[in-house]
Amino acid sequence: MKQAGTPGSDIPLSIDAIEVDVVASETETKKAATTKPKRRGRYHSFERPPTHADLFPNGETDRMASNKVIWEGCNILSQGRDIGWVEAGPGSPYYESSVAKGKGYLSFWITNELHVKHPTVLEEEAALALIDQFDIRAACLHLIYAAYATQLERPWEQQFVLNDRQLERYLGLDKNKKLNKQQKLELLLELAKQPCHLLVYVSWPEKGKVKSFSVSRTWLWEISEPILHFQEDLMGNSEMVGFTLQVKAGNWAQYFLNPSRCKDGNGYYEYGILSQSILQDLMTIWYNHEGAARLILWLLFKTKVGNGPVRAGTLFKVAFGTEKVEQARKASAPRKRLVSQWKTTLKVLDEQGWKFTFDLATYPPQYLPDLPDLLPLTDIPDDPEQAAEFWLEDGAKGEGDRLTDTVKRPYGGFEQLLTARMVVQPPEEISRKLEELKESRPVRSISAGEAISKLSLEAETSSPTSLKSRSRKSERRLLSPEPSNQLPETTKPTERIDSGEKLKALRLTRGMTQSVLAAKIGKSTSWVKLVETGRRSITPEDQTLLMTVLQATM
Repeated sequence: MKQAGTPGSDIPLSIDAIEVDVVASETETKKAATTKPKRRGRYHSFERPPTHADLFPNGETDRMASNKVIWEGCNILSQGRDIGWVEAGPGSPYYESSVAKGKGYLSFWITNELHVKHPTVLEEEAALALIDQFDIRAACLHLIYAAYATQLERPWEQQFVLNDRQLERYLGLDKNKKLNKQQKLELLLELAKQPCHLLVYVSWPEKGKVKSFSVSRTWLWEISEPILHFQEDLMGNSEMVGFTLQVKAGNWAQYFLNPSRCKDGNGYYEYGILSQSILQDLMTIWYNHEGAARLILWLLFKTKVGNGPVRAGTLFKVAFGTEKVEQARKASAPRKRLVSQWKTTLKVLDEQGWKFTFDLATYPPQYLPDLPDLLPLTDIPDDPEQAAEFWLEDGAKGEGDRLTDTVKRPYGGFEQLLTARMVVQPPEEISRKLEELKESRPVRSISAGEAISKLSLEAETSSPTSLKSRSRKSERRLLSPEPSNQLPETTKPTERIDSGEKLKALRLTRGMTQSVLAAKIGKSTSWVKLVETGRRSITPEDQTLLMTVLQATM
């Protein structure tokens, strides 16, 4: 690495780096003797090289390149070997992602030569060893690069410049008290290099007005040698106090980040929204909740492409890898662990502001995550005497109706879970910006309910009803499996269900059990019990759904 200010360096101090040497004159020495001594080891301030403008000027979001190349690069950095590298036979392992149902493809390789004109590809064990070293946090640097690339007119030719202070702010490391300055610098330098170990080849088919094209193997991100800033403290010790990075996109950007080609119909210019809070969330949860971090990174691109439904099995493979999913299919012990991890992962995403819509026509209710509004025991009285009475009444009920009764999972439930449909929507700040983008384009936006119904079988001719359940940080909607629950505006019931007694009466007149009603509205059986006994109130959203479901069964 280049060290600004060191002998033999070709970096002029006035341009690339300035190192301040502390040289005290005789007069200054006398003056220092009569003044308050400075703290040992403190550095004087020094001038840093200019960088590009900071990201997130509004403190929330910024544009980010979101094309297929960027998405797959993010998948590689976050999922490592789990993404499915081709290792057959001698040679270099590679990852291939198909385009347009196999008509085209992207191929990625690994290199360890970051600062040469023509890098060689790592082979066999050397490549796999480097893949194993990928840190999921390096995907955050990849996203930051993707955001900076949108600030340039010709990012395949122009470099963007950024430094350690900017990265610390973006990732929230400036508030981290567990790492000292040297540890932060070493971590950031290592993370900054990892996206630059990827090489990519593009074979793109004809799509719409854009003719087919190919891009020879090129860098994903080409990085110059980092410029390290050193400074001497009052004791004469030289220590790194910062660095500056110079990065540019590979030649792939000529076709995917080229406004001119996009305007002429010979290329693309695709971008989405990056939230600073997501970067900081990833830096916080990555260690204890790697699956949640993987899903956030994948969904960041998926939700930009569209808010259509995805299979739970797809999300399982992204979060935990294909190997763990296959193990769970074969044995109950790994299956239980994986389901537990799945519920925890959804809970973490919920806490980060992501929104879920579950299609109860396909999603097994026993696998719903333990989110606050779905917990069956949330309204047990706090008063000890009332709580004792509550449990006595509950214990006197028949088997299968008690809150403490165990719900048996039917055989094949895990396979049903893998094929279940759900819609995931990003946090509010990203959703708002994406809506602004959609409003500027002639593209029809569909609701989560419509997205689920699009994937329904042809026999299902109407979209399911959605229920909005409010929580502290997010909104979750459970879609009823009954297609007939969706009524025309003119047939919506006007009768209000404003008490548990009225709900029970209407339920009994329809010949419905508590469990059947619970399944239709996407709630637990205990929720219905608590409402009917007056221990839980009915929200306006619940009331609307209950009236719709009960009216439909008349």
